[in-house]
Amino acid sequence: MENKKTENINGIDVDVEKAQKLIKRVIIKEKRNLSTKEFSNPEMIRRIKKMIEEDVECY
Repeated sequence: MENKKTENINGIDVDVEKAQKLIKRVIIKEKRNLSTKEFSNPEMIRRIKKMIEEDVECY
């Protein structure tokens, strides 16, 4: 059995390690987009939401 550190935030169990990895991925994606201007703000929102949904489905 895996030893996962979870915290209960507003009644939701959150895997701390997974949340930190997701935050890091979002920041990197935003930083890259700020310099390249490849995606518009609404497109970046869609992409970030998709990343979050994918991580939640795997959990």
